Amino acid sequence: MSFLAAFWHEWGDPIQWAFGAVGGWAGAVGQYRLRSQSNRLTAGDQALRLLDTAQKRESVLSASYERVVLLEAAARAHAIASAETLQTVYEQAIGARLQVHALEAVAGHSLTEFPPLPPFPVAVVPPQSELADAPALAAPDAGTAPLNSKTEKAGASHD
Repeated sequence: MSFLAAFWHEWGDPIQWAFGAVGGWAGAVGQYRLRSQSNRLTAGDQALRLLDTAQKRESVLSASYERVVLLEAAARAHAIASAETLQTVYEQAIGARLQVHALEAVAGHSLTEFPPLPPFPVAVVPPQSELADAPALAAPDAGTAPLNSKTEKAGASHD
């Protein structure tokens, strides 16, 4: 036992110094590994938060897009209904003019000159930016444009 005490007395300080140095190095390595793992977890959390934010944004934009599509469909349906109503009014106005002229002719009066009706259907001109981007939007030839059934019926009944 005295051998151990003498050995420790002689070499104790260098041994403690060596264990302190190795322990300090091991602690620094452990701290570096823990910090690295913590950084990876933090980066993973950030990626998950970013993904969650992107998914929420996508769901909001999808809902907004669906609302816009529904509003556009409703606007188109309203425009079609309005155009059909306006076409009916034009047909009735032309018919009324013809009846007035027929009654005036029977009564021997001079024919009333009515102011001309505005052109129908109204030509929709797209904005200039759409015209520059899409040359395929050019208007079809007047002779090749198909007539819808109401126009054909109106033309046939007033000939």
